[in-house]
Amino acid sequence: MFVGIDISKLSFDVAVLIDSQYHNGHFDNNSSGFLALLKWTKSFNATPYFCLEATGIYGLALAKHLHAQKHKVVVVNPIKTHAFSKMEMSRNKTDKADAMSIARYCQYLHDKGDIVKSLFTPRGEAFERVQFLVTRLEQLNKMRSQENNRLDVSLDKAAARSVASMLAFIDKQIGTIKKKLAEIVKQNEQLNAQVALLVSIDGVGDKTAWAILAYIGDIALFENAKQISSYAGLNPRIEQAGSSINHTRLSKMGCARLRKSLYMPALVAARFNPLMKAFYQKLLARGKPKKVALVAVMRKLLVLAYGVLKSGKPFDVNYQH
Repeated sequence: MFVGIDISKLSFDVAVLIDSQYHNGHFDNNSSGFLALLKWTKSFNATPYFCLEATGIYGLALAKHLHAQKHKVVVVNPIKTHAFSKMEMSRNKTDKADAMSIARYCQYLHDKGDIVKSLFTPRGEAFERVQFLVTRLEQLNKMRSQENNRLDVSLDKAAARSVASMLAFIDKQIGTIKKKLAEIVKQNEQLNAQVALLVSIDGVGDKTAWAILAYIGDIALFENAKQISSYAGLNPRIEQAGSSINHTRLSKMGCARLRKSLYMPALVAARFNPLMKAFYQKLLARGKPKKVALVAVMRKLLVLAYGVLKSGKPFDVNYQH
């Protein structure tokens, strides 16, 4: 029995595929919904394989709950399920249809013999804390930017003092979160080693390393650099209709937070990382706009990050030579 789950913030849709027939359900994304799901699937009297996409924190609690109950859980790269759906030429795009497609993909993994190696294992408390704190750090930085904009247009002294007070509070919170993240990473051997690998890349600091680890999740979900570029939405998308002119644009279909976390490091790398600087200048010399060249640097930075994490070896600027 293959159980496809399409997760959203407050609820999730479920499709049970058994004996070539579908059974659909809808549950709240909380502990009560998890219990109701298990009670419902138990009524089919078959061994279930639960399958859901790696969509960040929304599905993490459910995956952990199912794993704790000794069920077989597969958390898959959404790029793979989307590609599978396209391969099937699926026309409908609804939560119910997505759950059914995920169930079929789960069956495909089983029939292919790949489901055992795809089974979900929780990453541990330290990694989860990094995920939540990195998200909180991004929220605080966004709030800080908003308050700065308000300070620039504030004409009332009392209002300006209020904004300044809020900015001071936000800065204090940002410092606290950064300190806590550094402590968690330092106390965890695996995280500490991964951050050390990432910061060996010129242009990548602790903050960017934390974000990369938080937003890509399990590096084992990606089989190659192309997949991780697609996950971040940094792969080019070619648009062509008949004999009309081709247009190549950024796909922007992946993790927006991961893309955003690479923007500033790419600016730094284009100036101070010898490999990236040469790559950036080469693109400009070929007539590429600065924005296009910078996106290419972002993509290459992510590929390098993937490379050092996969190989376990720090960045070496002379590697290609």
